[in-house]
Amino acid sequence: MTPSSNCYELLGVSTSANNAELRKAFRQLSKQLHPDTTSLPSDEATRQFQNVCEAYDLLSDPVLRADYDLLIEKENKLISKNKDPYLKSIQPVQFSKSIGVRRPLSGGELFSLLLLSTSIFLSLALGVLITFLRGGNLNFTPSWLM
Repeated sequence: MTPSSNCYELLGVSTSANNAELRKAFRQLSKQLHPDTTSLPSDEATRQFQNVCEAYDLLSDPVLRADYDLLIEKENKLISKNKDPYLKSIQPVQFSKSIGVRRPLSGGELFSLLLLSTSIFLSLALGVLITFLRGGNLNFTPSWLM
């Protein structure tokens, strides 16, 4: 994304836009700018489409959006405080989703893991119990090892 572009302006939404408004703006722009459907030159269409995708990814993630809003707010305060036109050329920090960063497990996921581990343990215990009640030998060697 170009340093001077504002994600909100790029998508054509206000800073208070909700997820539905963001999605609607993204879909409209992606139909207009997709390299397969636009009359723009291929390189230009690809670059603009990627910028729109990055802006939507950033604004649709609540954590990244909050960080981005703070950055915009700080830049606006700095620019209004100093009234220096050259401060507009400062490159903002690039926000992107990091691959491999894990989010904490939700309560439902933790409960699922608990149920899974409990069922595995109970299955093993039941297998050993049935073997013991039938009088089987727990030190059984498979025939293919002999």
